[in-house]
Amino acid sequence: MSTNKLTSIIRRGTMFGAVFAIVAATFAPASLTFADALNPLTDRSLTLSSSAPGWDFKDGSGNTTYAPPNSGANGQKTGNTFAFKVSSDTATSNTLKGITFQYCTKSAGPCIAPGNIAAHGPNNAAAIAVQQSDLQIVTNTPTEVDPSDFGTYINTASVADNGATPNVDESVVAGSIKAVPTAANFVVYYQTAGVNTTTTADDVWAQSTGWDMTSTESQVTSNGKDNQISLVHAGTGFAAGTPVKIQFFATATNYITNPGAGAFFVKINTFRAVNITDPTDPQFNFDTDVIDGGVTVANVMNLSIQITTKVLETMEFSVGTVDPNTLDLTQLLAANANNEHSPCDRILTRMDATPGSTETPNVLKMGSADAEYSLETDRTYSTHSYWRLSSNSSAGATVYYSGNTLSNTVGDKIKAIGGVKKAPIRGSEQFGLALANGTSDADTSDAVGYLTNYSTETHAGKVLEFGADDEAAGLVALRDDEEATTPTGTPTGTHSSVITNVGSNPSYHRSQLYPLIPEENYNDGAGSNNTDQYGPIDTAYAFDETSQQIPVALATEESQVVDCVTGKMRYIGNIAATTPAGIYTTKINYIAAPQY
Repeated sequence: MSTNKLTSIIRRGTMFGAVFAIVAATFAPASLTFADALNPLTDRSLTLSSSAPGWDFKDGSGNTTYAPPNSGANGQKTGNTFAFKVSSDTATSNTLKGITFQYCTKSAGPCIAPGNIAAHGPNNAAAIAVQQSDLQIVTNTPTEVDPSDFGTYINTASVADNGATPNVDESVVAGSIKAVPTAANFVVYYQTAGVNTTTTADDVWAQSTGWDMTSTESQVTSNGKDNQISLVHAGTGFAAGTPVKIQFFATATNYITNPGAGAFFVKINTFRAVNITDPTDPQFNFDTDVIDGGVTVANVMNLSIQITTKVLETMEFSVGTVDPNTLDLTQLLAANANNEHSPCDRILTRMDATPGSTETPNVLKMGSADAEYSLETDRTYSTHSYWRLSSNSSAGATVYYSGNTLSNTVGDKIKAIGGVKKAPIRGSEQFGLALANGTSDADTSDAVGYLTNYSTETHAGKVLEFGADDEAAGLVALRDDEEATTPTGTPTGTHSSVITNVGSNPSYHRSQLYPLIPEENYNDGAGSNNTDQYGPIDTAYAFDETSQQIPVALATEESQVVDCVTGKMRYIGNIAATTPAGIYTTKINYIAAPQY
């Protein structure tokens, strides 16, 4: 830096400090050569993306995972937001050609760049180790926000309270940051509507384009670190009183390092002349070309408050034959000694759990109720069970099954369908299972999907799908309705108090499998297994006997917590005329594996 420039900076800094003091008491002398500088930038502020010292750039766990550039935890690579109103009118003549931001330890007088590194050493690991850092502006490739992206990063207009649901932003402040650019470092913009009004509904901001950014060292004693940002323009302007904002965004290679401790000040000036032949050379005449200036903004470095706690791993996984959502209050009292539904009740193991009940937990019957629940060659019979899962595992969870096909005590087996799904075929030996959760719901506004299908298959008053919950109030109502009309959509089958709870809190949802996604071979269990009910067969099942040794996945989610998901498992049995007689049984085990 030249001696003349340092002298100019010193003279300008000293005079501004004096003039400010005089203006606070009286009018300024008209003889000052830079009298326009007495028009200060008003309503000025500086907002830091982080007020942490520059040596503090890690998150609460002591790493950088949650402390990227431009985040609150990172004082090493920060962004700065300057806001002010201009006093002078430069719009009519487009005389605004430069803006400078000079970071100093004092608000007036000769500038010394802020920092606490002993002997002005480098910002490096050694300085960080002893909690030291100097203010430094690093601009390898400063880039202005592209005008086509302005609306992507800045809220250009205000949005008043629109009465939307609580999960939707109801007030957007014009001029605020919407997102941090990944490929740009700064933007200059100004308010074009709603200035000096009492309402924010018509506030509108527009970008001022065509600026070039550089950083230089501008202080009386060199420490080898840039402490001044200069923006230059071929010529633009703002009307007097216009609010202006200038955002400097931090990236991995363009950023501002905060000083290591204490307060610092930024001196702001606007200029009417720069070296236009070389717009990257921020040579300003501080004596004659200041438009608005002589002002500072201040900020202070603070250590962050660190809070440490634990959230322990949790999982709720229930497997059974009765979904309490389908029970009326009398049935619910008998099944779990409670006559009040909650949004995520555990799946129950039987309809009657009162003392003295002879009902065996988690046992299903499949077949014709008129023939001691035996299979027939001219019908596909089915039954069903449920499982319900909640887990705070951030990487999701997977539910598996493990078991053997139906077999009798002398080793005869009903042939398993296999690992690839197939439709039911009457007269052919088959044992299979599938999820009866329907298809994904097209309504994603409340993130529902794969709703539990509580329908049970009947024909002409004969139950073809018998479950332990065959007399559940919700299922009986559905079955009666289906005898009269062809069902459309996915019936809920749930008690009215459950539906009321679902609507009372945004965290509650309908009985569904989402966010778990069913595996392809196990996603078609909802529908008709027989052609004599509502048209063609539209179900398919699979069963892999190797699941006895290696559990087979039914449904998976890999990216978020699993909040009270419900799977309805439907099982089918078909026999051939040559299937050996006997009592056939099997036991299916369900396994939930959360990923943390």
